[in-house]
Amino acid sequence: MIQSLDRGIRILLILAERDCAGITELAETLGVDKSTASRLVETLRAHDMVRLDPETRKYRLGFRILHLGESLKGNLNVIAIARPMLTELSAQLDESVHLCAFNNNSAYVMDQVRSNKNYALSATVGMVEPFHCSSVGKCILAFRRQDTIRALLENYEFTRYTENTITTKEALLEDLERIRARGYAVDDEEMAPGVRCLAVPVYDYRNSARYSIGVSGPRENISSVTMELYIRRMAEMARKLSSAIGSTR
Repeated sequence: MIQSLDRGIRILLILAERDCAGITELAETLGVDKSTASRLVETLRAHDMVRLDPETRKYRLGFRILHLGESLKGNLNVIAIARPMLTELSAQLDESVHLCAFNNNSAYVMDQVRSNKNYALSATVGMVEPFHCSSVGKCILAFRRQDTIRALLENYEFTRYTENTITTKEALLEDLERIRARGYAVDDEEMAPGVRCLAVPVYDYRNSARYSIGVSGPRENISSVTMELYIRRMAEMARKLSSAIGSTR
C-alpha cells in the first residue's frame, strides 16, 4: 500500500463525511504532523480535489469530485446491471419481476421479466406506477423525505382501481408508515383483481431509495404462507443490486 496515496484518499473520505475540516483536525485524524497533512492537502488542492474556504480556512471537497461523480453515473447502466438479477429472481419465485425508478416526481417501470403465468399483469415497461396503490410506487414514496411526500400528495388524485384501492391521503400515509417499519410494500389486489404485488427498496450510490424491485403474481401464489420466502429472496436481490450500483448500506 502506498502510504501517501492512502492518506490522500482518507482525507477525501473525511471531508465527505464531515463537510469541512482544518489542517489540525485532519492531522489528528490521520495521525500525522500538520506539515505532512498540509502537503497532502495542497497536492489534492492542485488537482482541484479539495478547496480552501477563505473565510473559515477549512477545506472542503473540490469541484473535480463532481466531475468524477458524473463520469461514474454515466457509466452505470442500472438496467443492464439489474437485468440478470431480475431474471434470477423471477426464476427463483416463478413470478413476474419488475424494476421501478423515481424520476421527475413519478415512479416509472424501467424493466421487467415476465413469468409464463396467465394473469392480469399490472406493470409494463415505461408506464408510470401510481404512488397510492402499486407496491413499487408505494415503496419508493415511503422512503422519500417527508417534505417530498407532502408535496407529491398535495394535489394527488386517488384513482380507484378495485375495491381494495387506497383512496385517501390519511390511509396512504398510514400505509407508508407500515412500509418503512417492515421494509417492504404490498399491493393486495389494489390495482388489479386477483393480483398481489410486493416491492422492496433499492438504494443508489447516495444511499437513497431511488429504485424498487417488485414481484407480481396471482393472489393465491403470494399468500401468507409464501410471502416470507418471497420477501427474503427479494431483499437479498435488492441488497445485491444496491451494492452493485454503489450503495454502502
